[in-house]
Formats: sequence, C-alpha cells, structure tokens
Amino acid sequence: MKIVASAPGKVVLLGEYAVLEGAPALSMAVDRRAVARITPRLGSRCEVQAPDILSAAAALTFSADGAPQWSDGATAASLALVDQVLRGLAHERALPTLGRGFALQLDTSAFFDQVGSERLKLGLGSSAALTVALASALVAHFGRGAAAADRRVWLERLLHIHREFQSGHGSGVDVATSLVGGLIEYRLSEGGTLPQARAARWPQALHYCFVWSGRSASTPQLLATLQAWSKGHAADYAARIAELSAIAEAGIAAVRSDNAAALLQTAAAYAAALRLLGAASGVGIFSAEHLRLAELARLSGVVYKSCGAGGGDVGVAFALDPQGLQHYASALAQEGFLRVPMAVDEGGLRLEFTEIDEV
Repeated sequence: MKIVASAPGKVVLLGEYAVLEGAPALSMAVDRRAVARITPRLGSRCEVQAPDILSAAAALTFSADGAPQWSDGATAASLALVDQVLRGLAHERALPTLGRGFALQLDTSAFFDQVGSERLKLGLGSSAALTVALASALVAHFGRGAAAADRRVWLERLLHIHREFQSGHGSGVDVATSLVGGLIEYRLSEGGTLPQARAARWPQALHYCFVWSGRSASTPQLLATLQAWSKGHAADYAARIAELSAIAEAGIAAVRSDNAAALLQTAAAYAAALRLLGAASGVGIFSAEHLRLAELARLSGVVYKSCGAGGGDVGVAFALDPQGLQHYASALAQEGFLRVPMAVDEGGLRLEFTEIDEV
C-alpha cells in the first residue's frame, strides 16, 4: 500500500506570543502543502529522499528498540526533523519498524518561492506541516493508523514531537492548523499542556493579502530571546502579555460575531502592542522591513501586521475596502516587496492510499 500524506502550512493572524500564556490565537491554513510519500519495500531496507534538504537519498536502519540510525552525523543533522518524528513515534511504540522496509519521499517545495535566481523560504510553518504529514504517513504504513484517528489525541502527540524538535519552545498553533485546516481558534489550557482547536469563520467583509517581508526568521530563536528577557523583566512581560491577551480575546469575539470592523481594529491594536513588546524585549518582532510595510499600509489606508513570531517572514494587510489593498499592492510593487498569493486550505491533514506491489 502506497501512502501519500499531506498537510497545509499556516499563517497566524492574531494571538502571537500571548498564545504561549493561554491566550487565544487565530490561525489560517494556507494552500502550501508538505507531502510525505511512503512506498513499501520487501525486506527491511529503508531510504529517505528529501530534495529540499539532501542531494541524494539517505539510507535508514533501525535499532532493536525502533530508534532511527543514519549513515553519518551530517545526514542525521540534515534530517533532524525526520529523526525527531521517528524517535518520538518509536518512544510511544507506534512504529514496529523491524522487517518493514520503505522508501520515503518528502516534499516541502511549496513553502518556497522562486524570485529570479533566489529561492525564498516564506516562513509558513513547514516543519509543523511536515511533522503532521510524516508522522501520519508513518503510523498508517505500519498499521497503526488508529493512532491518528482521534484528531484531539493525535494533536497532543504531534505537539509533543514538534516541541522536542524546537527544544521545548512553541505553542503548537502551527501543528494544530496543519492538522485541522481552515481558519481556527487555538488555545493552550491546563498550564500549556492541552491544545484546543476550534473551527472559525472569517468575516467576509474583511479583505486581506499576504506579503513577504524580504527576510527569513527563526521562530525558536525569537522565542528563546523573549523567554530570556522575561526572566529579568517579569512584571513588564506580564503586563504586555496581559494587554495582548485582552486584544486577542476581543479579536476572537469579533470573529464569532462576524464583525469585520471590530476585527480590523483589533488587528491594528495587536500590531501596535507587538511592536512595543518587540522594542522593549529586543526581540525585533517588527523588523525594518515590517516597519516599512506598515508605513506603506498606513499611506494606503489599510492595516498591516507581521504574522507569527515576526522578525521577518510573512505579514498580512487587512482592509474593509478592497481598493485599499489594490493601492497597497501597487506601493509594494514599486518598492520591490513580494505579494504571496495564498488561499485558505480547508482540508487539513489528507491521507491517500493506493494498492501496489512491494518492490
């Protein structure tokens, strides 16, 4: 049985950073998918092809306890996410790997855009999307597909695996969005251990477009910087997170009531509070590029905010009047900024099965 699993990327529209402290976040799955294809093989031989990472296929074997073993340290480092997914599933005894050979093909090319000779990584949560797709394909291949049947339980397991890859950082909103798809409200409860995702509906009267800031950013690095600052500035951190949390709650209320104008105001307020948090903590959430994009938005009569951890990657512009976004698009083009065409991906995790003979 050949298995193809895919999961969409994401953009966080509201709730960044505050979601780590129990506030709600609003996140959208986008139509850029990570794909994991598993073809069964006779015997125990396994190999991994990841052309976005490695120029050649990597041989893979397993120890008696199911832990992955690579030919050398460089390969293990390059395939660190694959290694973490395999180890996480092996730790939970989800992979009876011995004697079950396979060829694994990974494709994250949709998370890059080609501009001239430059290949840009857009920052749409490729590692989370690949975690969802890869782990789901693996448990299906090894006959443990029931592990992924309960989306709530599966989300908790995926979140644990992905957090280990990110050195313990991250809210899991990217994992949840990739698994569930569409527009979701997301929140951590039980002291950050219980992820909760709920489907949401975008107000039709509020229009948006996505923009590439011009540089990539490292979410784990930004989160680590904020965490280090918060330890020495506990009161300031708590006050700023409380402000962001209150704005995020108002934004979720606006979405639930289909109030486009209120959501627009909330986005503007959240962007301003994020900018102040970044300036106070030294995280640099609003980079020079984001600041320029925000200024161009102001001149065009639209609202701009960074998406996710900021520092680079993708931002989003909102407007009640679509003509404002058209004016903004012209201003972007004049200054060399790249619009990123994306639509909502309602599907979330997708699994496809094809009967074939083992090779």
